[in-house]
Amino acid sequence: MGLKASIESVMRSPPVTALLSDSIATVAEKMISNNIGAIIIMSGGATAGIVTERDIVEKVVRARKDPTKIHTEDIMSSVLISIESDKSLTDALKMMRDKKIRRLAVTKKGKLIGIVTERRLLDSLV
Repeated sequence: MGLKASIESVMRSPPVTALLSDSIATVAEKMISNNIGAIIIMSGGATAGIVTERDIVEKVVRARKDPTKIHTEDIMSSVLISIESDKSLTDALKMMRDKKIRRLAVTKKGKLIGIVTERRLLDSLV
């Protein structure tokens, strides 16, 4: 595929999403059934943040909290960094490196259309 390929060619679309009010138990089930490690959190049709496996382990399991009583808004990272779908894999990898993150929301004209992970990018190059 090569480093010049667009993000749109490797992203997961549509992205798996959850609402601010969804319980962490619900989010964990979605992660397991979709074989993914992060879910984008939505509010009023717009992105509000992201919940990752690590968030669940650190902020729920390790803290011994009940995942049926904790909601995404309680543990999500509210900074969700995005990249436009026509950008290259190189652009995405540089952004991930610079921001020290492993996932990017993918947008087209500002609208959420997918998600791309560091692993997905690297797998596409091999």
